[in-house]
Amino acid sequence: MTVRDRREEALDTLVVLVASVVLLGGFGALFEGTRWIVLVLSVLVPSAVAIMAVRLVAPAWATVAGVVASVTMIVWAFAPGTSFLGLPTAASLEELRRQLERAGTVIVEEAAPITPPSSVILLVAFAFAVMFVLGDAVARQSWRVPLLGLLWSTMLVVPSVIAMQAPPWWVFAGVALAWLWLWWSETAHVGLVPRGGAALTAAGGLAFALVVPTLAPTIAPTSSDFGVAQSDVFGRGINPMIELGRSLRQSDTRRVLTYSTDGEGGQYLKVAVLRRFDGRTWSPSPVFGDLDVEGVDDIAEQVETEQVTTSLRIESLRSTYLPVPYPAVRIEGLDGEWQWMRDGSTVRAEEGSSTEDQTYTVTSVDRRPTADQVRNVDPAGNMLDSYRSLPDGVPSIISRLAEEHGGDATSDYDRMLALQDWLRTDFSYSVETPVEEDFDGNGLEAMAAFLRVREGYCVHFASTLAVMGRLLDVPTRVAVGYAPGESVLRRTPDSVSYGVDSDDLHAWTEAYFEGIGWIGFDATPGIGEATEFTEEAEAADGDDGDSEVPEGNNRESEQSLDPGQDAATDESTEQPTSTWRPAALALVVVALLGAVPGIVRQLRRRRRWSAGEESPAPLWDEVADTARDLGIGLDPAETPRGFARRLDGHGVDPSSMDALVAEVERDRYAGTATASRVSEARRVVDSLEAASGRRTRWLARIVPRSLLR
Repeated sequence: MTVRDRREEALDTLVVLVASVVLLGGFGALFEGTRWIVLVLSVLVPSAVAIMAVRLVAPAWATVAGVVASVTMIVWAFAPGTSFLGLPTAASLEELRRQLERAGTVIVEEAAPITPPSSVILLVAFAFAVMFVLGDAVARQSWRVPLLGLLWSTMLVVPSVIAMQAPPWWVFAGVALAWLWLWWSETAHVGLVPRGGAALTAAGGLAFALVVPTLAPTIAPTSSDFGVAQSDVFGRGINPMIELGRSLRQSDTRRVLTYSTDGEGGQYLKVAVLRRFDGRTWSPSPVFGDLDVEGVDDIAEQVETEQVTTSLRIESLRSTYLPVPYPAVRIEGLDGEWQWMRDGSTVRAEEGSSTEDQTYTVTSVDRRPTADQVRNVDPAGNMLDSYRSLPDGVPSIISRLAEEHGGDATSDYDRMLALQDWLRTDFSYSVETPVEEDFDGNGLEAMAAFLRVREGYCVHFASTLAVMGRLLDVPTRVAVGYAPGESVLRRTPDSVSYGVDSDDLHAWTEAYFEGIGWIGFDATPGIGEATEFTEEAEAADGDDGDSEVPEGNNRESEQSLDPGQDAATDESTEQPTSTWRPAALALVVVALLGAVPGIVRQLRRRRRWSAGEESPAPLWDEVADTARDLGIGLDPAETPRGFARRLDGHGVDPSSMDALVAEVERDRYAGTATASRVSEARRVVDSLEAASGRRTRWLARIVPRSLLR
């Protein structure tokens, strides 16, 4: 390899680096700030310099140098105190593993855009380092350049899927230019494509890259709150807390829904409940057997109740889970198919339905026990042990503070009340501090940090109160939904309207009391209302609402959700999501990618026909490649005449083949070609293709094997 060739390969490495940096810009939809970009570049740029420097003197070791440089820079950037004389150690690898595990937790619990902690930046830096080193190695061979395009295309898809936002046009254009440069530079060296053909292909490819962002269908969600266009965020294994951090930190607040109610004050609107806690995060889980304790079934007769009617109108929310007051006993006016969920008495859409543009009325039960009634209930039985379970290794600060602030109380109610009031009084609300202090999340480590810093948002307050309650043997769980919002209009003396915005997304704690049911406790200061029942019993009778109670998941209880029962409800204006544009775009992309090998093969054939006027060697190469494409093997030690005799059994035109072989032999052994044999070569190629089956011919055109030679 000459010095010039090595310099050209160093330039190719620089092009791969530029493409990686452009791709990094596409991840701007996922992350806020610039720190993450600086850290990733601090890994990529030294790796590129190492590869280019080593390739000038020892090309075979360039990729190894890139790997060593990447690992070293990652350790220096993310685990600086673990290296020995600047080199990674076993402690370095353990620290990186721990951070990557932590990044997985953040990804489960958060959604873009976020201010990424170091663990998430490490994950991005690692992924881009692997992509860069692998891409640089792949770019060395022309036939592998399309694989590099596939790798880069995958990296383009990642931010689009996660953030539901297409990368800007310049990302497509930059990556396309880099890929076309590599393809052109490599194919020009080996003669796969003439420079004119490469320029034409480059112009078409660049135009396509610029048009894609314009024609691509809109993938932004209707709302950044619960659910993203039928993604079924709440359920089927996906953590509902995924939207909380993003929605509470977003700058563009939107009105999600409005409602009017005849109840006393605003209504908490529940969407999902989380009862499984593994030490890292809260998540939903199925309910079995006797754990069906929801709603009003277990309300004791002596507890005062009153039915409340709440009318809701969705403005910008598309989800498969419906915001409802708790406990709801009847819902009217819904369009589509819906079902009650046993765990939490929540409501979920069947396939094809969503909350978008829904207007519905919910009848719920307002339970009004006195403080003494809640205080004097019998302890919940063993059937609720799953709501008391905690993993091993609860940090001592959590158990110590739980005992300190709630352990002296004599009832479950007083324990939860004491913990709630302590959190609302001694702690501050902040959505930024957990990110700045790197403890954003709802696992045990995040709770311990939250208790030390004493600042956080609803996720931290609800999670901590639920865990502390379980430490004191109180059955607890976390509810996710919307805070009551703010009053916007008094419709009648008995009915007030409220507006709920995207920043009213909320989480709170629920505790179970025998004979009363699940009661919410909101420990987040400044949001909603603290739970506290009157200390003096009220002597008033109320409607216990037992006549219309949903029974688990059976179809009879779902009939109350039938929109036909509410004749006054307007028909839904929801239109089906257009699917032809993404489907058509996908077909176009697949067709274009599939056509690339065939186009390259045809351009090579045309060049050989032109060059065959001067020498029979390109013509013979075309005959040999056509045979390869059709599945006829070629022995490198075989003479032209021996190969020609073997082709006689494959339907080749014998007279044209004899004339071409004679000319090739004169050119090879005497160096005196006498006549152009382009027409004979064309007839040989045509006869070979005509003698092959239709399937073989199509495969030869779409996946020409000769390109892999």
